[in-house]
Amino acid sequence: MLKYLYIKNYVLIDELSLDLENGFSAFTGETGAGKSILIDAISLLCAARASSAQVAHGKEKAIVEGTFAFEPDGRVCTLLKEAGFEPEEEVVFTREIYANGKSTARIDRRTVTLAFLRECLEDEIDIHGQRDTAYLLRPSIHVDLLDEYASLQDMRSAAAEAYRQYRDLTDAKEKALNETYNESDLEFLQYQIDEIEEADLQPGEDEELAEKERQYRLIKANYERIQNVLNVYRTNVSDSLYDMNKVMASVQTDEKLEEIQTAVNDSYYALSDAMSSLERYMDSLDLSEEEINSMQERLYILQKLKRKYGRTIEDILARKEEMKEQIERIRNRQEYLDKMDRRIANALREYNKKAGELSAKRHEAAPRLDQDIRGHLQDLMLENAVFVTSIEEGEPSAKGSDRVEFMISMNRGEPVRPLSRTASGGELSRLMLGLKVIFSRLQKIHTVIFDEIDTGVSGPVATAIGRKMRTLSEDCQVFAVTHLAQVAACADRQYLVHKDAGEDSTHTSVALLEEDERIRQLALIASGEITESSVRAAEELYRRNRS
Repeated sequence: MLKYLYIKNYVLIDELSLDLENGFSAFTGETGAGKSILIDAISLLCAARASSAQVAHGKEKAIVEGTFAFEPDGRVCTLLKEAGFEPEEEVVFTREIYANGKSTARIDRRTVTLAFLRECLEDEIDIHGQRDTAYLLRPSIHVDLLDEYASLQDMRSAAAEAYRQYRDLTDAKEKALNETYNESDLEFLQYQIDEIEEADLQPGEDEELAEKERQYRLIKANYERIQNVLNVYRTNVSDSLYDMNKVMASVQTDEKLEEIQTAVNDSYYALSDAMSSLERYMDSLDLSEEEINSMQERLYILQKLKRKYGRTIEDILARKEEMKEQIERIRNRQEYLDKMDRRIANALREYNKKAGELSAKRHEAAPRLDQDIRGHLQDLMLENAVFVTSIEEGEPSAKGSDRVEFMISMNRGEPVRPLSRTASGGELSRLMLGLKVIFSRLQKIHTVIFDEIDTGVSGPVATAIGRKMRTLSEDCQVFAVTHLAQVAACADRQYLVHKDAGEDSTHTSVALLEEDERIRQLALIASGEITESSVRAAEELYRRNRS
């Protein structure tokens, strides 16, 4: 979620700091006060296009900064870790737009590309305006949304794996059909196979030999010095130290001398143990000249094979098997193709089985989804709307063999048509709101922003929109720019966007309203003036929508 927003020198905003919370927040104010400027600023954090016109007049640059809290094991933190970040509880996203038209994007003060900024937040923030072609209108993702709704991820993964195996086999057959070889090609392939097999490679031996070589180099570099240490200890230190410790042990001691006696005894045994460990270490690293030569020859062979066939022993062995298959394809072309046909047929049967099971579950879930959505649409005063999840047979793919598309009829007697080509304006906005109550949670979208989607509605419809936004806010953070008192009254908190026009300049400010201030603003929005009767009506509206 978005926890904190800082804006400086952006259009009409000199400087603004907002602490934001979960739940439903409404932004109200007079027309032209700059409510949508806030939404545009947040869009910049999502990698929207920047313009020099966004920089306040006479200023060098504009700054928009958002502090986000992400799930520690969620998608965004995973992306950040893969990019070398160490995300903490809060992550700061920043856009700076300069008066010359250039802009900079940063995450936790480190410069990033706009593409990476977009990738991080594209599934975190959903900004929806009245004419917005939202993600829900894209037929390509309707099957994904149905599967999320029905919790079919495991069945879909199984179908995807079966499809991958089927495609791998068909690609291999296609490759075999297009291959042309002559006798010299066969001879060269067989030569390469023999070269690998003669090496008798063992997985992991290169790492073992590399470690032995490192130890050998260490021995070579330190052998003489370590031997001198051991010789000095054996000839000059060992006996003398033993005698010294023995004499010290015979000293009659008081409390202070006893501490010294113990220290001498500990030092004697510590040095003796250290020298014994050093001798054992030298013995363990003792390699004969013959072993060293054999090791270096083996390493040379392995490096030569790696240069030719792969970076690791596993890669080399895999390449050998691949070349064997190539030879089989050439020498036994028809037999190989027949074998591939049988394997492809088996893989296709397995895929069709998995895809069929997935399709059956989709057909079971679709009516439940339709019913849930129709319930939300009725709450939004779209009583005549009919929502249908269409499932038709399509081409095999990793998503199964179904073609899924959401269909809608907004008026009684009209046939259902594709969602993307039906509703418009206020109807589309209400429809999208109803859908997002279900799908924002499934898509794990944490912030949903509505920019004046209630334009052109009033009365009970406006109240229905406000209440539905509050329902949506139970699963995610919701911001709504609105000009309707009925919508604002449903919010957990209300911000007033105000424009101050001076003699030489105009500035926009944003303030969080206390309860009495909210009621007065609701009265002003609803009736255009603040009177005793309008305040009473606003208070009743506010209280009614708090329950």
